[in-house]
Amino acid sequence: MQRPWDAKRAILHADLDCFFASVEILDNPRLKGLPVIVGGTGPRGVVAAASYEARVWGVRSAMAMAKARNLCPQGVFLDGTYSHYYDVSQQFHTVLRSFTDEIEIIGLDEAFMDVSGCQRLFGPPQVIASEIRRLVKEELGLSVCVGVGTTKQIAKLASRRAKPTISGGAVKAPKGVVVVWPGEEGEFLDPISVKELWGVGPKTYQRLQSIGVERIGDLRGVPNPTLAKILGKASSHLRLLAGGNDSDLVVSESRRKSVGHEQTYPADLSHLSQIDRELVRLAGSVANRMRKNKVLGRTITLKIRFGDFRTITRSVTLTSATDSEGEILVHLRKLFPEGAADGGIRLLGVALSNLKDGAATQLTFDDDYRRERDELSRSVAKIKERFGVDAIAPASLICGGEAGVKRNLN
Repeated sequence: MQRPWDAKRAILHADLDCFFASVEILDNPRLKGLPVIVGGTGPRGVVAAASYEARVWGVRSAMAMAKARNLCPQGVFLDGTYSHYYDVSQQFHTVLRSFTDEIEIIGLDEAFMDVSGCQRLFGPPQVIASEIRRLVKEELGLSVCVGVGTTKQIAKLASRRAKPTISGGAVKAPKGVVVVWPGEEGEFLDPISVKELWGVGPKTYQRLQSIGVERIGDLRGVPNPTLAKILGKASSHLRLLAGGNDSDLVVSESRRKSVGHEQTYPADLSHLSQIDRELVRLAGSVANRMRKNKVLGRTITLKIRFGDFRTITRSVTLTSATDSEGEILVHLRKLFPEGAADGGIRLLGVALSNLKDGAATQLTFDDDYRRERDELSRSVAKIKERFGVDAIAPASLICGGEAGVKRNLN
């Protein structure tokens, strides 16, 4: 493991194993070894996470809960406590940030890290990966698998191969860390199914199959004109991915072109009061992150995914940039289509783009109002920073004497 890393870039992908299920087992050790399934337990619920013992029976995340019950009737089915998962996730991210600030959070349970510039402090990337795994186990009691490579795609594929596997109806222990050494990307990629490359969906896969491509190694051997004929402009990028040569950056908070958050719900939202409450939560979450990163945004985007998985987005661009949750909420309510709740809503997302430095604001005719509003926002932010995100919230989020605040999940 002390082998030197002979490359300019060193990317890690850290992924917690069966996160929601693992947290439930950690909290209740009697569940250890049982098929634990977390998600919406209602008639239209979806599996959010399944332990490896449940995966032996064919249960997978994003599967309809009804199907999971049929496959694994002896499973332990839990609704889950998402605020608790968030708290554990924050501890996980804290461990990662003890090595570098160049972190791209993908969700509660996974992140990319660029450790190219911190090897003098912590050693080569494979040592950092092993240390992350040790610290997460020691401080959180959870298992994390880490992939190491020269690109994000390589690191992601490597972390998958570091995870536990299922063989003969039994769960085999994980490798924990898988390292793809510089110069050995081709050897690593060649036997992997081409379906695992980013951008290869069902239609692209069918086209590749039509010319005999099943593995990444097969793709690497296809002449450029042939690949371009069936894939068009996308062939160039796919060629780079297949060669392990993509240059996608780890996009940390400071590099992001937008700030947003989206939430998938265990059960579809169908009442306007529920939906409005979620819009209030999401507006507050995004506004908090805007202020934390000291940026303002001009374009507000609302994303809606319906119960049938149909997805729409609606946007509005303001004359002046903002980080005010009140202003964001006003526009979200206007963007929400009339009658959209009728079919049930599975996901809501809010994002602000067209970002600018929060210190540079343009004076407007309503500048007195804007100044008062911004002072109020700053005061609220200081209260939350000192006393916690649940210390103060809009009245619509107060339930049972407590603030139901939408936390920043990623």
